[in-house]
Amino acid sequence: MATSSSIGLIAGGGQLPLIFARQAKAKGLTLHTAAVRGSASKEIEKLSDSVQWISIGQVGALLSFFKKQGVRQAVMHGKVEHGELFKNFRLDFKALSIWLKLKDRSGEGLLKALAAELAKQKIVLKDCRFLMDEILTPKGFAAGKLDAESNAAIVFGLGQAKALARLGIGQTLAVKKSAVVAVEAMEGTDATILRAGQCAGSGVIVVKVSSPKQDWRFDVPTVGPATIQKLIQIKAKGLVLESGKSFLLEREKLAVLAKKHGFFIKVI
Repeated sequence: MATSSSIGLIAGGGQLPLIFARQAKAKGLTLHTAAVRGSASKEIEKLSDSVQWISIGQVGALLSFFKKQGVRQAVMHGKVEHGELFKNFRLDFKALSIWLKLKDRSGEGLLKALAAELAKQKIVLKDCRFLMDEILTPKGFAAGKLDAESNAAIVFGLGQAKALARLGIGQTLAVKKSAVVAVEAMEGTDATILRAGQCAGSGVIVVKVSSPKQDWRFDVPTVGPATIQKLIQIKAKGLVLESGKSFLLEREKLAVLAKKHGFFIKVI
């Protein structure tokens, strides 16, 4: 039987599914998790009231699991590499029927199709930021020191990043002074940062923004220690994020790293 105190979770890799699971339990919600094989952590089993392990493409199994558990609202968290959406598919009958009807077979197109199938089952796929206020980027957060040159580069970088985001090209852009040195594509943020270091050396500023057409059900830009380590590796000058539009993991640890390694983090 469906209840307002239960929620479904489609869990990929990384910390976000685990953070959401802990928040859901803290709120007294019953958590039913569909965990993606090869991506989700085994730890999710300890935090969930029920778990179904699924492969990418097992839409029928996902829908059946949520229906059996009476799920009427769900969220999606965690990383499944975009490239994985186009290889090693294990399509069940439901997924195949969806696939054959799709005109847009991009990663986003597939996720929207999944959301539509959930809606047909009267399951609402919620904004990823639901219950995640504690890790959303807080307005005014800053770590490390900025100089006049950095402020000018930030203004330039934000303008360029938002222009590219409007075109759906990428969410991350690296600048040095008044030049764009790297733009994110399918390779992801960390690879973009490393490429920026290869192209421009030390002193780049990384700007991460959301798209005006961002579908918050599927994707919230996320920064954590792994990304910060890439900034340290290339001796970056700083990182810029938008308030309320990114997840910032282990905030206190990141502030310490910024001070120690001489770069800044700024939330606008």
